[in-house]
Amino acid sequence: MQPQPTKAQFDFVLNAFRGLQTVQVIGLGLRLGMIAALKETGGLTAADLAARLNLHAPYVRVWCEVGYALSVLELDAGRFVLPPGMETVLLDRDHPRYLGGFAEGFISHLAADFDRYPAAFTDGSVHAFGEHGLDFSAWVASLTHPMQRLVVGKVLPETFGAALDRGIDILDVGCGAGQLIFKLADAYPNCRFVGIDVDPYGIELAKTEASVRGYGDRVQFRRTKKDSAPFDDRFDLALMFEVLHELPVSVRPSVLESAQRALKPGGKLFILDETWAENPADLRDPRFTMSVLVQFSELVWGNVVATETEQTRLLTDAGFVNLTRSDLGGVFTLIYAEKPA
Repeated sequence: MQPQPTKAQFDFVLNAFRGLQTVQVIGLGLRLGMIAALKETGGLTAADLAARLNLHAPYVRVWCEVGYALSVLELDAGRFVLPPGMETVLLDRDHPRYLGGFAEGFISHLAADFDRYPAAFTDGSVHAFGEHGLDFSAWVASLTHPMQRLVVGKVLPETFGAALDRGIDILDVGCGAGQLIFKLADAYPNCRFVGIDVDPYGIELAKTEASVRGYGDRVQFRRTKKDSAPFDDRFDLALMFEVLHELPVSVRPSVLESAQRALKPGGKLFILDETWAENPADLRDPRFTMSVLVQFSELVWGNVVATETEQTRLLTDAGFVNLTRSDLGGVFTLIYAEKPA
């Protein structure tokens, strides 16, 4: 029998539709508390789930049955239950494999952004990160929480553990709502921190929480222009966590130059980010999976994921030396660099 390319492409696109609907089912289930209720109870019939949450029973029945069809849910003696591991992936905000927040965002913030794409593809317009509002900044902060825990608990201690225990001055460039600093401040009480960001909403959230936590002068946040660091020879370590690809391409050189100036001689820079493929033919490689998701989802924010060559050139042009690279989970890039002593 001859190959049927039309059938193969039909199946491919149909499966993509199923993927989109899976995200919609998960996002709605999280927003309405249905997934949390199934975890709390160990499973419910559709009627009992509707009654528990005071929802419209016929709609809940369809949600449950479609969720089962899409393998989001399982059936056990008439009750709908979460498959093993699903509660961790969708509800455990501390786990590195947590994806529930992404599903919520895809049917809310990112859906609203996607409505801007047709016009943006015509006129090149940008709806920047800081223009989205307070709820958006809080949502993004919730997404990065599990990865930050991994960085604070494992990645940074492997390289900087002794210095962190002793106490050093740390600059977080593009600190957002301050969650990375808070985790570090709790883990390393002898360190001192300054976070900078252009996002007024993130800085507002960070200052409010820092005050509640009672860090005093040990933790400070400043809103700056273009994420530039207004310091000279002050910090032992600078951090850029999921920031480089979010900087407008035009300001990346000045931001990295200012970060270099802010470091003491011999000070270190740590970057966690995505990396784009040098050759488009490599983009189906699993190591670029996160890069592809991030690049398209954040396109209208003006974000551009850099290639390894571009990252290296930016850092060396800014005066950094001794660059080393590794990866985290096979999808995130870790870069270490130094200011000359």
